[in-house]
Parts: sequence; structure tokens; C-alpha cells
Amino acid sequence: MTAPAGGDGPRARWLRRGLDTHFSLPLFALLLLVAIWALSLRAIDTERVRAREQAAESLRDALATYEAQVARSLDVIDQTLRVLKYAVERRGPLGALPELGREGLLPSGVVFTVSIIDRDGVTVASNPAALPIAVADQGYFAFHQRRDGGATYVSVPTRDAANTTWHLHFTRRLDDAQGNFAGVVVVETDPSYFTSGYERSRMGQRGMLGLVGTDGVVRALRVGDQLSFGQRLASPAGAGRLSASVPLRGAALSVVAGLDEAEQMAQCERAVRATLWRAAAASVALAVATALLWLWSWQGARHRAGVRRAQQTYAAASAASLDAFFVLREVRDAAGDIVDFRIVDANCRAERMTGVARERLCRTTVLRLVPEARGNGMLGQLVQATRVGGVHEQEWTHTMPGLGARWVRQQVVPVDGGVVAIVRDITERKLAEERLQYLAHHDTLTGLANRVRITERLEAALAPAGGAPAAPLLVAFIDLDGFKLVNDGLGHDAGDALLKVVAARMAECLRPGDAVGRFGGDEFVLLLAGGAGAADAAAVIERVREAVLRPIEVGGQQLCVSCSIGVAVSPDDGADAGTLLRHADAAMYRAKDLGKNNCQFYAREMNGEIEHKLALLEGLRQALEREQFRLVYQPKVELRGGRVFGAEALVRWEHPQLGVIGPDRFIALAEESGAIVALGDWVLRTACRQNRAWQDAGLAPLCVSVNVSPRQFEEARLVERVALALADSGLAPRWLELEVTEGVIMRDLPRALEKMRQLRAMGVALSIDDFGTGYSSLSALKTFPITTLKIDKSFVRDLGRSHGDEAIASSIIGMAHRLKLRVIAEGVETVQQRDFLRANNCDEMQGYLFSRPLPPEQLADLLAGAAQAAPAGRAAATA
Repeated sequence: MTAPAGGDGPRARWLRRGLDTHFSLPLFALLLLVAIWALSLRAIDTERVRAREQAAESLRDALATYEAQVARSLDVIDQTLRVLKYAVERRGPLGALPELGREGLLPSGVVFTVSIIDRDGVTVASNPAALPIAVADQGYFAFHQRRDGGATYVSVPTRDAANTTWHLHFTRRLDDAQGNFAGVVVVETDPSYFTSGYERSRMGQRGMLGLVGTDGVVRALRVGDQLSFGQRLASPAGAGRLSASVPLRGAALSVVAGLDEAEQMAQCERAVRATLWRAAAASVALAVATALLWLWSWQGARHRAGVRRAQQTYAAASAASLDAFFVLREVRDAAGDIVDFRIVDANCRAERMTGVARERLCRTTVLRLVPEARGNGMLGQLVQATRVGGVHEQEWTHTMPGLGARWVRQQVVPVDGGVVAIVRDITERKLAEERLQYLAHHDTLTGLANRVRITERLEAALAPAGGAPAAPLLVAFIDLDGFKLVNDGLGHDAGDALLKVVAARMAECLRPGDAVGRFGGDEFVLLLAGGAGAADAAAVIERVREAVLRPIEVGGQQLCVSCSIGVAVSPDDGADAGTLLRHADAAMYRAKDLGKNNCQFYAREMNGEIEHKLALLEGLRQALEREQFRLVYQPKVELRGGRVFGAEALVRWEHPQLGVIGPDRFIALAEESGAIVALGDWVLRTACRQNRAWQDAGLAPLCVSVNVSPRQFEEARLVERVALALADSGLAPRWLELEVTEGVIMRDLPRALEKMRQLRAMGVALSIDDFGTGYSSLSALKTFPITTLKIDKSFVRDLGRSHGDEAIASSIIGMAHRLKLRVIAEGVETVQQRDFLRANNCDEMQGYLFSRPLPPEQLADLLAGAAQAAPAGRAAATA
């Protein structure tokens, strides 16, 4: 049958498509050039296809990897915002951050800044602490104030008074109990955080990674070594760049990745140019004409394809909506009463949620779709909404067969002649709330009950049931011995692995009805039923101690830690949870004092020891203000010539009631309470002023050493404090030496090295104190910008009597000299020790053999006497 005139049959459409220039032109060109390019084009095409496939595969891999990295980062940020929002609504803006900090739920303050903004736009809390500023004029605040889409809002990069560097805001809205706007929770981070995964080995020298909002504004973009943000990115593909982007699920963001085409195709193009050169003479005119015509046609086809992609993107975005929309019209009976609602429209999400096609949905009613709607109150809620107006919301667990959601949230809005029902699947949110509830009562690392949960169980066990007295209960407070050494030397990952193993072993030792919880750090608490089974409870405690003592394999290294246990028994040692825990803690400290790895039951005299410690702690807080500290100086001498070249500043506390207190009794308390930073700053400034005073008095210059505590070294302003002490005293930096223990450096090696390099650039000398007692890495030691190693006195004490200590000391000396470092031995008290060190080429020493620590005046006399003796000695030698 002949098609009607002017008809447009399938054959005609296929014929027109075949005649399109960008389809037909390459075919004609291929026919014309077949004689010349038969072999050349085959090789060129094969090479280019392979190169482009490799480039495309590299781009897909890079984009997938970057998408996964960003998605994980956004998930962490979103989870943090959810946890923070829940904590604020639960504990209030001022109590949220401390609680989350105690629970270990705050992100690293090095990377993220967490803030809480009240409804007036004022920062009420932040971590790390930052300048409180008003942000009511910020876009994210206005966004949440106007509405709340239920998702995390991502701002464009900005700077403010609290954080002068460029940073991104990730925010969520806070609501009060009535659902009104109550403020915003914020997580801030540097935009470069999202492009830190750039790898030159994969992306090349001019690759591209970026995070772009749906508004087209760049949140973070890295092209090669150049980082930018805040600009509008019209198209991620620049000239000569292969690129792709993927929208991030659940966020108004897309990730962009790109590779430099010239960089990826360089090797291929060299081969192509060699082939083309041989065939160019005969085919250049035809190739140029064909290329121009094909480019014009390809651009047109690309434009049409772009229009089709835009249409498909819009359809996909509509289909991906989280809410199911139902437009319902009233169905009334003869009396005018509403008896049902007819579905007149629904979106794609409604189709997926109900499992019914849209065409069928629009031909049915609510009661036909959900027959139980009349009995479960759903129909009544819809009718009530049409009568009273307003917005009606409800959350419920569904009972409808075929509905995929476990929990749904329904919002009903009346319209003329019916209602609009908006239904959202909130199963994930409910599960997250259940997870938060679990986290509030369990330790995330070990899975044991946390401090809150174990305290609640203890209070419940102590509460009498029905007026009867509570059964006796044993509370055991457990602290791991040597855990800090593992954490400092092997890192927090090894410490966490150790805690998991120890927690599992403790749980295995318990009887039915017993409980174990982690109080924080390396502290655990056991709740054991006493009464007639008191002996069994004591056996459980012994099993726990022995289980902890067994070797543990962590990261291919075998570790052994012990534990100190303190036990309090109710009701003899306390009738409430706080008293029992406090007394068990006191007994645990007694076990520590008695050599660790043992169990001690509480005795009343332990309160006296605690009170003494608290008195020292209270006095320590006021000692600086009352000028109760003083410095003494122990001379350092050269082993060969006996010249005093330096002195170590040592602090003493002149307590008005207890007399002179040595550092071994109060330094640990100062470290624990945080007073060590102020005390260390005072020691540093006083030592610098004293050294300058000696020089001004005409004494020969000498180098004064000052010990830097772990907390003082980790303090952010350490370098600044040293510079201020030198400037205030007028002391040249070369006459100051800072002594740092190796364990402190190994806690965070990159940051420690940076601080040490800044101090060395300033001219201050550095030495490693107590060398050999920690977990330092010899591979890292060679990178330390230090001048001196100090052999710990534990290795010097038995020199001449212990072959092991002699071997260690001589090895340290030899290794240090090969690293071009000087070696000083501390605690030298005998001639035998000095002779061994001198025989093994140790450079310097300090200890009671030469001099005890001296007040500044006596050390000045010693230096003056040495200066007078030196000319006499030289004169005698000349005579």
C-alpha cells in the first residue's frame, strides 16, 4: 500500500537520519580516502580509541573515588549535625557540646569547627572555642529561619570575624518543643578539605576535582595545584579537558572531576602525528573540509542531545523526590457527608510507595486503595482536615500491605473541594534516633555500657525493692597500667585495638547478672553481686585481672598490660552510687601506689590520702599567684675538660605548711589539672631572665635547659611563648635549650616536627630527654631537628654493675654520634659511672657527682670561681 502524499513513514525518517551530515559525511570521507588511509587510519583509530578508553576509564575511576570520598565526608558531617541537633534539643545549647565531647561524638577540632547559633543569630557555643559573633545576616541562617527542607544546607565559602580563613558552613535547623525556629547548628571546614584527595599519580599535573552546588557556585575546586572557590562554574569542561560530574545523593551538590586531554593523549598524539605526516600531502584539503563540515553538524547534534539530557534530568529529579503527593477530592453521599476521597493526581514517588501505577491510582479512592483507612483513623483525619482547616501532621507505623516504608510522616493540607496528602518515608530517621539512643548508653568503641548506663544500673541495684534492703554489691574500678605508653608510642589506633580486646576479655569473665562498663579512656567499672556469693565475686575480679594480663597481639606487635583494681562494697563503703564509685576509685589509686597489677579493697584511711591530694591540687592553683615556686639550677659539665657549659632549670614548690615539695609530687597534678601550661610558662620566663642576669653580671655565657611538659608542648602557642620569653628577657636564643621527651614527639609526629623546626629556626637548641624510655622510631629520630640526646638516669644508675645498661648506654652514644648529635648523661653520682661514660666518649654529664641543684646565687659563685681558676691554670701551664 502506498503511503499518503506528504506522509512521514518510518522509512522516510530513517532516510533523513542517514542523510544527516554528521552521520553521512564521515562515511563519504572514508570512501574518498580509503586508498590513502587504509592502513594509516586503522592504526590511528586503534591507538586513539585505546587512549581515549584509558582516559575515560581513568576519569570514571577518579570520579567514582572522589564521589565516594565526598559522600563519606558529607555523611560524617550530616551525622554530626544530626547528633548535635539531637543533643541541643535534649540538653540545650550550652550543655550539648560538653556532653558530646565527653561521649567522644565531636569531630576533630583540627578539621572541623562545631557551632550552635540561637534564634537571634548569636553564636552561643563552639568547639574549638571561637569568637562569638552574630550571623543573622548570613544566608544559611535566613534559609533555615524561613523554612526547613529537612536536609543539610551547604553555604558558599565565606569568612567572618570568628574564622578569618575561608570556610564552608554545613547547617541544620533547630526547633523548639513547639516546632518553631530555635536556631542553627553549624559544622565549618576549610574548602580544601574536599579536594585533599587529589593524587597526581592518577589525575596528572593539570587534573581537576571540585565540589559544585546546584546553584552553579563552586564550593571547592582544585585544578592542578590551584585551589579556588566561590566562583560560578558554567561548565566543568574547559578547552582541552575531559570531565564529568555526578550529583550527590541527598545533597544539593555535585562532584566534578576532569583530566587534561592533552596530558592524557600526549603519547597517542605523538604516534598519530608521525602517521599523519606521511599521508598529509594527499589528504589535507579533504580532511580540513570534512572536519569543518562535521564539526558544524556535530555541534548541532550535541545541542539537541543537551536538550534531551536536560529533559531527562528534570524527569529524574521529579522522580527522586522524597515525598509522595496525593491530590484527593471529596466523595459525598446523598446527605452531603464525606464518605470517601477520590485520588485525582499523584507523583512518581506515590507510585513507588504504593506499588500502584499512576493511571490506576487516579481511577481509585482512598478506601479502595486502603480498606482499613476507615478503621485506623486515616479517613477521619482527612475529613477533620477539611472541616477545621490548617495543616495536620501525624507520624505512624503503617499496617498497609505492600507499603515499603516502616515509619511514615503524613501531612494533610485542605484545599478547595478536597485535600492534598504529603507522605514521607521517615524510617531512616527513626532508625537513626534509635541508634542515637543506643549511643547515649553504650561506648562506641567497645560496645560496653558507658558511664551514664553503668551509673543508672548501679543506682537501680542500690534502690530497695518493695521496702526490702538492697542486696550487697561489689563495685570494682579498673584502670589499665601502661596504657598511656601504648597510646603515645604506638598511636591511638593501637590503643583502641587494645581497649577492644581488654573489654571483650572482661565481659567473658562475668557471671549472669554482673555488668561491666567503660567509664572513659582506659577506665572500666564492674558491678558484681555480693551477698552469699561474695567469694565468687572476688574470684571474678581475679579472673578479670588475669585476663587483662595475658599478652595481646596489636598490629603485629605483642603487648602486655596489667590493671590496678579498687573495690568498694555496699552498704559498708557507701549506700549511693556516687560514694561507691568514689571509694572504689580511691582504692584503685592505692593499688597504683602499691606497685600496680593488684586489687585493693577500700579502707577509710584512703580518704585521708585523697584529701591530701586535693589539698595539694588546691594549693597548686594558688601557688603561682602567691609566688611559692622557685628555680634551682643543676650544672652541666663537659666530661673531658670539666668545664661548666650549661645548667638545667628545676622547679621547687615552697609550700607554707608542707615545706619544700619536689616536682615528683606536684608535676603530675599540674599536668592533670592543666596548671602545667601556666607553670611551664613561668619557669621558661624566669630561667631566661636569670640567664640574662648572669650575663649582665659579667659571668661567662652558658646555655640554660628548660623541660617542656607534654601538655605544654602540645599547646598551640608554644613557639609564640618561647619568643615572648626571649624578647622580654633580652636573652639570645642560642643560650636557651628546650628538653622534650620522645613520647611527646611521637604522639603527633608531623605537628611536633613543625614546632621543632620553628624553634630551631629561631635559634633555640633542642634535646631529647629521657631517651630510651619511650616508643620512639629510629627512622623518625634522624629527622628530628635536635642537637643533643640525654641518656635517662635509669640506664646510668647501674653503669659498672649491669652489662645490659652498659650496652644500652654505649649504643645510644654511638648512634647519637653517627647522627652528629651530642650526648649528655643525667644522674651521674659515682666515679665509676663517670669513668665508663668518659671511656665510651660521652660528651657531657650532670648529677650529684659534680653538683646538686643550686640556687641562682650559689651557681653564680660556682661560675665565678671557675672563671678565676681558668686563668691561673693557663698561667701555670705556661710557666
